[in-house]
Amino acid sequence: MFGKLSSAISSFTSGSLPPDHHAPEREKANAALAQKLAEADVPVSESDCISCGLPCPAGASTESGAGTVVEAYSGKPYEEYVEEKYGEFEGLPKGFEQDWDTDLAGSAKGGKGRVVVISTGKSDWERDHTDEKDSLAQFLNKVIESAPSIKGDKNEDFLPYISSSLFPPPSQPLSNPIAGPPSLYSSSLISQSDDPTDQSVLIFPDWKVVHDVETSKEGANELYESVLIGELGRAGKEGKGKEGVERRRSWVMPYRAVILLCSHKRRDKRCHIAAPLLRSALHTCLTAHDITIDETGSSLVNLEAPPLEEVSGTEEEREREVGRRIKEIEGVDGGDGGEVGIFNINHLGGHRYAGVMLILLPSGAYISYGRVTPQEIPRVVEDTILKGKIVPGLLRNAVGVTRKGGKADKGFLSW
Repeated sequence: MFGKLSSAISSFTSGSLPPDHHAPEREKANAALAQKLAEADVPVSESDCISCGLPCPAGASTESGAGTVVEAYSGKPYEEYVEEKYGEFEGLPKGFEQDWDTDLAGSAKGGKGRVVVISTGKSDWERDHTDEKDSLAQFLNKVIESAPSIKGDKNEDFLPYISSSLFPPPSQPLSNPIAGPPSLYSSSLISQSDDPTDQSVLIFPDWKVVHDVETSKEGANELYESVLIGELGRAGKEGKGKEGVERRRSWVMPYRAVILLCSHKRRDKRCHIAAPLLRSALHTCLTAHDITIDETGSSLVNLEAPPLEEVSGTEEEREREVGRRIKEIEGVDGGDGGEVGIFNINHLGGHRYAGVMLILLPSGAYISYGRVTPQEIPRVVEDTILKGKIVPGLLRNAVGVTRKGGKADKGFLSW
């Protein structure tokens, strides 16, 4: 279908597009973006392409096996399809300002290194979350800033908003160190550590939780040296029976996806307003697909198998064990079922595009979305969470989502 649309799209000029995801002019622009993404081997939702009104021969299908115009949303307009399947969603309040004039795609640059999400049990922080006095975020930020630079490969940018991942697929060891520093976020995750003064930390794309991280300079340094330093793969540093700040314990997370919603009121109240509305819509859509939701971190305790620190063997053997555990996650390959973690985080940047969110997947894929409204959450769930495809009209940037050849048909849930 993308090939059949190219001549029609080439004659389309965006001009000033209306502030509506489903306005015909914007759907045409999104269809053009979908074509660019597909040409870059990015699995992409064809919903804008299918519904944009450009001529397509009946019975034609996309290279990725997408349906015809008749099959899109069961042949109904998107709004009607959503209301019949999920009910009516509460929209963003009247007067809620969003930037619809500047380019959304390319408005974010994150996800090129590790992403670190720290438990705080809160949904709002100091304007700069690392200014929270005596917090793990403050301690860890100082450790990261003072760490020596590491020589390594740089991400390849296939498009201004699509980058390669520096991490190999799960089960494989690093071939080169990760040069870039980790990105640090505070979150609403509640610590599940044995000591309530310690923190739990989510690490991406490693897809693991680290418990019992001491809230101190020493604890932050130990976390960096044993988990975050660029020479370490997903398995981290081996070591068991440790005491003090070295008592940390790591497990592969049980989630099929993690969704991070910006809720940082002290940076911009729009994110604080949008986050609970998006969360409610996510609940509705995910539960309709038999997907359970963890909003506290309660599913990160009593995990089976020994902690990763106690997995012995060569680097290759330890990475294979991590990959094996990831592959056993329910729903990891798509479809219904499984569990999703949803947590609020501090400022993501680009609050003029609120609501903004990050979606992280066990495959290592990182997706940043903006201009997300409750009404667009069904597309986020059906296309990105269930199928591993980008929704073009929401894309800010993505890392590790290219899949060459036939792999693109399976989406970026696979690796």
